[in-house]
Amino acid sequence: MMNKIALAALLVSITTSIWGQSINDLDFLIGNWEVEETILPGRDNEYQEKGIRTCEYYLDGSFIKCEASTVITHTGKKRTYAYYINYDEKEDCFWATNFANDFPLHGLHQWFLDEENQQLIAITPKNVNGDRFFRGTISYATKGQIIWNGWSSKFRASDKEWQHIFHDVASKKK
Repeated sequence: MMNKIALAALLVSITTSIWGQSINDLDFLIGNWEVEETILPGRDNEYQEKGIRTCEYYLDGSFIKCEASTVITHTGKKRTYAYYINYDEKEDCFWATNFANDFPLHGLHQWFLDEENQQLIAITPKNVNGDRFFRGTISYATKGQIIWNGWSSKFRASDKEWQHIFHDVASKKK
């Protein structure tokens, strides 16, 4: 009986390692992209940023590094930011850590791959300011294009409504 249990456990672990996810499942991110971001879409204070994003494998292929440089169109102010993404086999998810030149804190986002719908689902249980939840989707359903959308909701019981905070369209450069 013990041998059968051990054999079953071994088969499950082999199947998981063969069929499990890896950083290579995010290969659709790799490349040079033209980016147009709409921050606070549909609001009076909506604005756009335009620029480029480059994503490549990093640290012997165990991470993906995405670096971007954008310009806020109505002010001309330059903004740079980066995402470092890895796959966590133990947690069965991707972790994306982001940094920006115009903000002192960094974010940590948990990404889950939804291959059926050709998207990543991003969640951040607590944002860097500690005052709201974050969720997002990153769709790769259209070849040569990646569409990121993000929403936030404050912790206060009186303000639990999800607010659309950005819409980002990245088109692969030829």
